[in-house]
Amino acid sequence: MKPPVLSRLTWAWLGSLALFAGAAGVMVYSARTGEGPGRIALPVDRIEIFARNAPPAPGSEERIEAPVLRQPPAGEIKLAQTAPGEDSEDGLVLIYPGGDDLRTDDEDDLLYEDDYLDDESDDVRYSADDVIITIPGAKKATPVAAASLGPSIRPIPDPDSAMLRVTALGNTPRVAADGRRPVSYYARPYEGSRSKPRVAVIVGGLGLNAAVTERAIDDLPPEVSLSFAPYAKNLDFWTKKARDAGHEVLIELPMEGYGVNAQALGAAGLLTSRAPEENLQRLDWLMARFGGYFAATNYMGAKFSADADALGPVLDRLKNSGVGYIDDTGAASRSAGGLPIATVTRMIPAAADDADLRDVKRELAALENAAKRDGFALGKTYAYAATIDEIAVWARGLEQKGIAQAPASALLRTSAATR
Repeated sequence: MKPPVLSRLTWAWLGSLALFAGAAGVMVYSARTGEGPGRIALPVDRIEIFARNAPPAPGSEERIEAPVLRQPPAGEIKLAQTAPGEDSEDGLVLIYPGGDDLRTDDEDDLLYEDDYLDDESDDVRYSADDVIITIPGAKKATPVAAASLGPSIRPIPDPDSAMLRVTALGNTPRVAADGRRPVSYYARPYEGSRSKPRVAVIVGGLGLNAAVTERAIDDLPPEVSLSFAPYAKNLDFWTKKARDAGHEVLIELPMEGYGVNAQALGAAGLLTSRAPEENLQRLDWLMARFGGYFAATNYMGAKFSADADALGPVLDRLKNSGVGYIDDTGAASRSAGGLPIATVTRMIPAAADDADLRDVKRELAALENAAKRDGFALGKTYAYAATIDEIAVWARGLEQKGIAQAPASALLRTSAATR
């Protein structure tokens, strides 16, 4: 008789069934006898159980209590024995509770808390089933309050509808019915010393590059004010992230400069060649790009700021909206007319790479000197990774130099009407 001819596929199926049957047999045998591979369990509320070789007795409940960290009272419990060359001293004891039977062992070199002491002798009494780990010389950690690792993070409030005016181009800021103004409501409070020289820094051009924007928000101290470009995307997201990190924010207004192509300012650029009504319409669109800013600041704008007839209506609109203005041209203060305003002391160059950092360091040092001379100073720059890194390092050393870091809003002043 010849065995039947089977295909390779059939032999494969038969082999798989045989392996499965063998594995099932091993599992059944292990379950009935308790032998076989060790088991590992990691329960959350119990001590870890490793490699259990025998099952618990029928009807019993296996349980291992969590370890108890104890420190013996000083002077009451000592090491019975110490290792050669070591001094006897108190330590920490980890006691894994076991059974209830107690015994004494004068020669044991482990520590126990006074609850384990025999009232009639100095012998140490403990459970035979206890598992004890001693750490000679260690002391129980004393809980401490979490120390501050940097400036306190106080989020800036989200936009309040009571301070928003609905226009055809979007919601723009306004003074609330109860008198609240965005210039103070969305400003970061300054709680530093007013007797020290104060220095503030604005980093602008944010929102256009996601990686650089996130770097500025996360790496710079919250006292650094952040200015966002109006043409950037996701401005509500980025400005909220900045406010949540404690940074006060500004909106940038593109303005006409000398020798600058007007087309480079975008469709909403403010130009001296446009009528005031046209510029105000564009200003409304710019101011509606996002909310929660305390002030506006210029992008370019030397020519526009020098023209009082062009700049005046823009600053009036800002004042009536309850926001401030920060100018880096030095010309806007003549047209402020009661608007909270600050003028930039030093423009910090934007370092595209490490080779330009010498200029950044020079201007930061000049900013410190101006603050010491005048009592305050305001710097402004545009976002580049190398510049952000350098400002972050520089800011950490200001306190040691006797200079207080302040948000830009702390340097705003209300100018007298000059027009």
